[in-house]
Amino acid sequence: MEFTYYNEKLIGQLEYGFLPISPNTEMGYRPMELFVSSLTGCSTSVLANILIKKRIDYKRIDVQVSASRNPEEANRIEQLIFNVSVQTDTIDKADQAEKLAGLVLKNCGMIQSVIQSIDIAYQIEFTPDQPKKGDVA
Repeated sequence: MEFTYYNEKLIGQLEYGFLPISPNTEMGYRPMELFVSSLTGCSTSVLANILIKKRIDYKRIDVQVSASRNPEEANRIEQLIFNVSVQTDTIDKADQAEKLAGLVLKNCGMIQSVIQSIDIAYQIEFTPDQPKKGDVA
């Protein structure tokens, strides 16, 4: 990975393309957004693979993440709560949600990299398959 800083933003030259990074949302993605996105991307991919291995069909996975920061200590992230909604026709698997969440935390490399310093909660809810607003059939 290569990065160049100029004009008050950092540009990453990555395999997929260029990635602008800046605390100014008009100039690029904020570091906090990228950090949370990396944890969300990793954990959601791990969850999807676990669901496939356990033969739990799903239509989509939606994730809401809330963060608590400490302004007294460089505004560090102290807690992340992942609320995950798995849309499926297999609602009878809902009793496995806690076990699945534990497997995600254990097998996501990005979360394992920071779990010693950030309190992370990962909560899974199984919901009936329903189209969301803006979904394309």
